[in-house]
Amino acid sequence: MKPKLLLVADTYYPKVDGTLIFMEEFIKRTHRQVDISLLVPNFPGRKSKSKSLPVENVRYVEVSKRITLSEYPSIKLSFKNLRSIQQEIKKADIVFIQGPALLSYLSIYYAHKYSKKTFFYLHVLSWDLFSTFLPPLLNKLFRNIIRKVSIKLYNRCSEILVPYRGLKDELTHEKVHVPIGVAKLGVDIQRFLPVVHKDTYKERAGIAKNTFVIGYVGRVSKEKNVGVLLSAFTKLISPQSMNKFHLLIVGDGPRDQTKEFRENGHCTITGFVDNVQEYLKAMDVFVMPSLTETTSLATLEAMSTGLPVIATKVGFIQKYIAKNHNGMFFPKNSPTMLAMKIEKLRKDPELRTKLGRNARNTVAYSFSWERSINKIKRLLLEEYYR
Repeated sequence: MKPKLLLVADTYYPKVDGTLIFMEEFIKRTHRQVDISLLVPNFPGRKSKSKSLPVENVRYVEVSKRITLSEYPSIKLSFKNLRSIQQEIKKADIVFIQGPALLSYLSIYYAHKYSKKTFFYLHVLSWDLFSTFLPPLLNKLFRNIIRKVSIKLYNRCSEILVPYRGLKDELTHEKVHVPIGVAKLGVDIQRFLPVVHKDTYKERAGIAKNTFVIGYVGRVSKEKNVGVLLSAFTKLISPQSMNKFHLLIVGDGPRDQTKEFRENGHCTITGFVDNVQEYLKAMDVFVMPSLTETTSLATLEAMSTGLPVIATKVGFIQKYIAKNHNGMFFPKNSPTMLAMKIEKLRKDPELRTKLGRNARNTVAYSFSWERSINKIKRLLLEEYYR
């Protein structure tokens, strides 16, 4: 009889982000060894794709209509939701949690209470993420509170999984004493392929041929700092060059943060899409301006597509991008420097080609879903059969 694994996440369709992509790949490669059930938020919108996932059951948790962070409604703290969480955890042999919000943390608490084998995959540091939404006067206080609560809960898990070694070192420094395993995220390099002729993909995206397309994939939110990209873009545009540039934002966010993008006549904002690779193929350069990341799957997918990347030095990005080899860096909150880097790449197609080719090679050689998920699967099952 196969072990029963409960996969818990604070994200789900129709929100398509790095955590959800990891879940899809994990389910696809693991469902023959374990019976998988899902415990996820019931976000409003289309969930038709979930029917194709090879899972035993999907249990939805109600979300709040009032409390939202970065376009992600929080779950309701209700007796009904608490009962749902407890019931699903009681049925599981292994609880595998993708953080870092309320559903994840409640699941750690109940999994520990019911003595379940519990694994937490740390996709982002919660105290870095949530502190970006706080007023400056409260930032330090609440950051410390979130950090202390998070570490206490991490230490109730059987094991913490992280996508790169530097994060393991940081957690050890923060007094996380449970075992910490390192398992990189991966990229489907057959799906995210380079293209030579981009005009077809630009036209499909509603962008004129011969336009230099600056792209970004992800949420439009405070922690992603996409406003810096818009500021850099406006610096590049003059009355003489307006039709030479286009900003392509593949994602969505709160209305107050997407308003300026939507009002800009030289910007396309797509909303959440399933065919990210089609939009990446329309881009000439990819920018990741984020204030906080762990791995940044969006950046790896752009690199796999052969795009030159300009990013901030955050998380694992600063390790897998080598300056002027497979990408470039710019200082956080510096639209002027970002604009200069974009303009340099626009004027130097040979440099774009070199960075893009090396970026593709970096991902193809070092980031494999098969290798990553096989390692995670082995860790989960070894703990279960121990």
